[in-house]
Amino acid sequence: MHISKEVKTGLIAIVALALTVWGYNFLKGKNILKSTDEYYVVFERIDGLIESGTVYYKGFKVGNINSIKFDQGRSNKFILKITLEQRIHIPKGSIVKVMSTNPIASASDLEIIFGDQPGFYQSGDTLQSVISTGLMGMLDPLQAKLGNVLSGLDSLLQGLNQVLGPESQESLKGAIADLGTAVNSLKRSLSNGGDLSNSFAHLESVTGNLESKNDEISETLDNLAGITSDLERADLYTTISSLDSTLHSIRGIMAKIDQGEGTLGSLINDSSLYTNLDSTAYHLDALLKDLKENPGRYVQVSVFGKKDKKK
Repeated sequence: MHISKEVKTGLIAIVALALTVWGYNFLKGKNILKSTDEYYVVFERIDGLIESGTVYYKGFKVGNINSIKFDQGRSNKFILKITLEQRIHIPKGSIVKVMSTNPIASASDLEIIFGDQPGFYQSGDTLQSVISTGLMGMLDPLQAKLGNVLSGLDSLLQGLNQVLGPESQESLKGAIADLGTAVNSLKRSLSNGGDLSNSFAHLESVTGNLESKNDEISETLDNLAGITSDLERADLYTTISSLDSTLHSIRGIMAKIDQGEGTLGSLINDSSLYTNLDSTAYHLDALLKDLKENPGRYVQVSVFGKKDKKK
């Protein structure tokens, strides 16, 4: 089959045009040979975002930024159209976050973070956007907080200067000087040969002695445990109960004696009984003495079995 030169030229021009269109879209990050899904994202700022920027999901490239348009007069926001080459289903509640991929070059890309709501977005829907603070974004609030802290510290120092007059400042200086003296004294005490150092040395010596006497202390504790066990086995309760009962009886007897009951009580409390007993003992002693000295007065013995009657 013969193909004319004009047809060949036309085919070459069509192929070149197709390659040009494909190359242009490829440079923009769009592959026209693959089926894609398109979504829209709205941002108030697009720091570092450019057309043909990359869209990631969990670090994996799933698409590119197709176009960036500024909606002036309506929302004054930037509308980004992203093209996803990977056929992924984006759940409801998902967000698109700006992440800094090259802080030095201030380049940023997009990252899709799936949500957990039921249902999925359809091609052409608008996704929710979030701007990641990045390094500089984190430094800004930190710098603001640092400024607030410094401002508060300056106000505190000014307040202290107003509250602390010359006399108070001198007192404060004296207190600081005394504190320094106390610290120096403590250092001297803790140094070799100091009071605290010697005390710690003595304590260490005592601890060493206790450690060396550990066996003897253990034996003493064992003996003490044995004595305690013997005391537990002894019927101390019954013994103490018997002793208490005996003491109770003695108290009763003493109470009766004190009240004059019985012979012993009468003897202690009634002096006449003691006097009578003493008198009786005296006369009895005299009688026995007289009986011993003059037995004939009381006993008469006759040789013939009859009493010797006095004429």
